Amino acid sequence: MGYATPTLVKRVIAQSMTTSTPDTLGSRELLVNFGQQFDSNLITDEILNEHIRNADMVINGSLSEMYKTPLKEFADLELRLASNIDPYNGDIILSTAQAGVLVPGDTIVITDGLSQETHSVRSIINDYSIETDDEILYTYMAATARVLRIRYPDPVPLVSARLTSANIYDKYFAAQSNTQQSEFGKTMRSLATQSINNILNGRTVLHGQMRIGNRFFNSNLKDRYNLPGSEADTSRDVPPLS
Repeated sequence: MGYATPTLVKRVIAQSMTTSTPDTLGSRELLVNFGQQFDSNLITDEILNEHIRNADMVINGSLSEMYKTPLKEFADLELRLASNIDPYNGDIILSTAQAGVLVPGDTIVITDGLSQETHSVRSIINDYSIETDDEILYTYMAATARVLRIRYPDPVPLVSARLTSANIYDKYFAAQSNTQQSEFGKTMRSLATQSINNILNGRTVLHGQMRIGNRFFNSNLKDRYNLPGSEADTSRDVPPLS
């Protein structure tokens, strides 16, 4: 899986790449979903994942001076269960109202020290309840089980999603009417570049990642990176798009 999930890309992509046609033949779609449902007939999952990988290569190349790439996933959030997960209750019910910090597409790990499963969040039922894409196989007791969110550090997933959506839009939609880059593509790339420059200039720190740097001067020095002393220093900025 890349830095961005297909679900995140579909939420960032321009509305002109969406459809109101339901995936199931003969079924009806709510009008409120117009502009929200991605047109999977135009862009398949294989094409979507390919563009995510391409965006990730751009991010890795930009950050390779400061961080060891590719970046690693880490557990950034731990949640507790309010009720057991068993054959009579397949949903994840949390002890506190923290379901709102999750979004569909997030990867979670359920573990009690003996059994462990990895699932993707399908929907947020309410502030306390989560529904997963596939069935939870084992029984977990609320007193001993934990729910961990596994992800890449912010803002890397959003940067990857913005680059992916810009490339898809320019290739499969804007290119049909204009050979130039679209305003949507330029905006998404500009926002992504700003986030990358914030990382390169030390204004944003990627927690849980390995920094590199001074080994180029002395191989005996510990891996560390001297951040610029002034926030106004833009010497490491990726040049803006023309």
